[in-house]
Amino acid sequence: MASDLIVPVVELKNIKPHPNADKLDICDVLGYQMVIPKGRHNEGDRCVYFPADTILPNQWADKFGVKNFLKGKNKDRVGRIALRGEPSFGLIAPVQEDSWEVGDNVADYFGCEKYEPPIRTTAGDAAPYDDQVDPFIQRYTDIQNGRIYTDVFEEDEEVIATEKLHGTNCKLIIIQDKGIYAGSMGLRRQRPLNHRGVLACVDDPEMKSNTYWYPWTIKSVINLMQDRSLIHKVVILYGEVYGGSVQSLSYGIPKGKGLGFRAFDLMVDGTYVDFYDFEKLCSAHNVPMVPVLYRGPWSMDKMKKLSDGKSTVEGADHIREGIVVRPIKERICQDIGRVILKYIGTEYELSKHKQKDTKDQ
Repeated sequence: MASDLIVPVVELKNIKPHPNADKLDICDVLGYQMVIPKGRHNEGDRCVYFPADTILPNQWADKFGVKNFLKGKNKDRVGRIALRGEPSFGLIAPVQEDSWEVGDNVADYFGCEKYEPPIRTTAGDAAPYDDQVDPFIQRYTDIQNGRIYTDVFEEDEEVIATEKLHGTNCKLIIIQDKGIYAGSMGLRRQRPLNHRGVLACVDDPEMKSNTYWYPWTIKSVINLMQDRSLIHKVVILYGEVYGGSVQSLSYGIPKGKGLGFRAFDLMVDGTYVDFYDFEKLCSAHNVPMVPVLYRGPWSMDKMKKLSDGKSTVEGADHIREGIVVRPIKERICQDIGRVILKYIGTEYELSKHKQKDTKDQ
């Protein structure tokens, strides 16, 4: 399984003049654009690439002379910026060892860590661990960055691209002979109590206002989870809960005015369902899904274009966060495990919304 942080040795490609600055060039680094000093690098140069949100130790920041360009209260976080109208993501630095080859991950050599946004702490309480329940409840796939893992999809491989919503990851679980549950990224969440101090029912306001249990109040979701074809030991529906009360992108639901939900994946007895089968189930029960933006052959240029633009969620009047891309048929890759990648939009990366990110537990 891939490391949480990748600091790869890369080859600079497509170096060309910056359109708005005589002393700058732009180039491609994996799936990102970088702005670099004019004439400092040549096509094909090997460099170390520190992606945005890499924590760079002081000794290296001082050696590379970049301390004043780093972000965060400790001035140690690699950032993203627009220079004279051209976006630039991350930092490139000289290769330190002759033996390093393109593709090597040298994060440990530099002692780098990955910056993590603050944990969202007010969206619900974690349920106590229960060894009769929790071993059946799987955490959702850690989706890797498609702009870093550029070789996972083959050119022209048939893929599905869906809009990546800016909310909080949730999961709804039915375990045969045990009951229904709800959780976030890696935790099971306590079922809320109603005003009488007993477990809330789907019609209780306490259930409808609870971030992770709210989807259980949607009749179509309940119908899908009880579909006869899903009479198995464990069924887990993964989705995104969103709205102004969750993140800074509201999708037309102002803070304090309710929640929205879109499903994006389904697991049955430990196996993810192929996207088309999942889509058919959602359609049959009218379960809202994350918007499908594209079906067709993969190409990096196409994914970059799709990652930007307006959100296609009804009621939204803002940019999209990006896209999530998967093959038509589920498959495994040696580098990342399950094949599913995210491509965050350039507009979002440079926006105020990125700075307000919080993280699921």
